[in-house]
Amino acid sequence: MNNPYSTLGVAKGATADTIKRAYKEKAKEHHPDRGGDANKFAEISNAYDILKDPNKRAYYDHTGSTDQRQQQQRGPFGFEDIFSQVFRQQRQPQRPPEARISIAIDLSDSIRGGKRIIGVQTPLGTSNVEIDVPRGIVHGENVRYSKAAPGGLDLVVSFRIRAHPEWQRNGMDMHTEIKIDFWTLIIGGDVTVIDVLGKKYDLRIPPRTNPGSVMRLGQCGVFRDRHNPGDIFVKLIATLPAHIPDEVIETIRKYK
Repeated sequence: MNNPYSTLGVAKGATADTIKRAYKEKAKEHHPDRGGDANKFAEISNAYDILKDPNKRAYYDHTGSTDQRQQQQRGPFGFEDIFSQVFRQQRQPQRPPEARISIAIDLSDSIRGGKRIIGVQTPLGTSNVEIDVPRGIVHGENVRYSKAAPGGLDLVVSFRIRAHPEWQRNGMDMHTEIKIDFWTLIIGGDVTVIDVLGKKYDLRIPPRTNPGSVMRLGQCGVFRDRHNPGDIFVKLIATLPAHIPDEVIETIRKYK
């Protein structure tokens, strides 16, 4: 893995607040929902995961490694820690080994959640494992499944969410655009919005609505345990009819 300090663009002695601000800026810039690169976003998230944790950061500063499976210490490294490591290992419980895997899922699957079977390979064997994807999971999130990997190891799954051609997620909210004819914007009417899960919503367009307006469908966005449901935001893109009668054009000219 790359140097986490370089990834976030901070100095080695940076404060926790500086690291947090740098992470937010980088994550916003490279978030896949905003057109960013998913691999770059995952790298930024992993770097922040290391530097925000005092123990992980100290381990990296001392060893230059981000492999936490090698870490035996629970606190910052020091001269005494190095020479007394063998005695601490006898007194403290060892962290059990774990298996890690990264999988990509569709945006719809991340919102819906549910059961999924994945292949997991470890030095102890290979098997298909059924996992429960939490409803509303976000890009880059890690989920631990106790003793689910071959050999009874804990399985840690990192989820990557594929970009959707029509929908973008922002927190618990969902955003999309729909094309709507010019007449409906003028006189008003109803249009149907179909979300990423295929559910249909009736959206009322008031008369005299401006092109580019954003309409809101309250509490129709992402649902997740212990979170308030998000909203759907729909941007209206105006389209002109294929044929406009001359008399309509003349009438419009009178009121121009």
